[in-house]
Amino acid sequence: MNIECCKLNDKNYYTKIDQAKIYVDYINSRIKIVKFHNISVQNIRRIVYFASRQHIGKIICNCDIESFANFVEAEFHLEGKIDGYFNGKDAFCMSYFIKSSRKLYRNKDKENIILMKSLNLRNSFIYNANNFKYHIRDANENDIKSMIELFSNVFFTYPSPVHDEEYLKKTMNKKVLYKVAIDNGKIISIASADLDKENLNAEITDCVTSPQYRGQGILSNIIYSLEQDLKHRGFIGLYSLSRAVNPGINFVLSKHDYRFRGRLINNCNICGGFENMNIWVKNIN
Repeated sequence: MNIECCKLNDKNYYTKIDQAKIYVDYINSRIKIVKFHNISVQNIRRIVYFASRQHIGKIICNCDIESFANFVEAEFHLEGKIDGYFNGKDAFCMSYFIKSSRKLYRNKDKENIILMKSLNLRNSFIYNANNFKYHIRDANENDIKSMIELFSNVFFTYPSPVHDEEYLKKTMNKKVLYKVAIDNGKIISIASADLDKENLNAEITDCVTSPQYRGQGILSNIIYSLEQDLKHRGFIGLYSLSRAVNPGINFVLSKHDYRFRGRLINNCNICGGFENMNIWVKNIN
């Protein structure tokens, strides 16, 4: 087994197993296969073996149609789909559970009720600048400490290091477009677009609103602003992975005409434990 390593930080890192590039994510106890061109069944099985030796719970890959059959043969299963992920071509969300406990589906009835309520709100967002009293703008480095404070107040744990000043500084306006809503100079809400410029897709993520400001459509207006920027930049596909147990963000995405495309079971460590994530997808081409 040919393995090359590249440390990303004290915990997580990128490495290669044969020709496949993977991201070893201890925070979320998962491995993501990020480069899989011409990946063989044998290569996939070597990644599974590597993951089991690392005591990782889950392996994920957003694969293309050409690799789909090999992942199925390696006993991965389809959890969802992201339309338009690869420059307009679809991605298939393939998963392999190393640990049987990671497969356990909690809160299924509650999450399905939230999903049905979300679907009933489909495409109902109407932008009205005159009725919105807060200022939305791109975040800058002067906002970082306030952003960390808001993230920390809402999320005890989070899949990406948004509590880390260096991470926000490194990604801001390069890999990630952050937008904030302001009230009297105070950041009250945040959302971002994680940019994949090679494939012209973006993930709408890092959505948070201060508790006392919820229910006013602030997040909806930030997402609208992000979408306008992404259209201008020529992006094709948008997607978002939302906490299946949280009504608010699912309602917002459905209102913005995102389509439900599957559910990722125990996918990431958020708010103190592993949670299921709904896949929402929108084409803006």
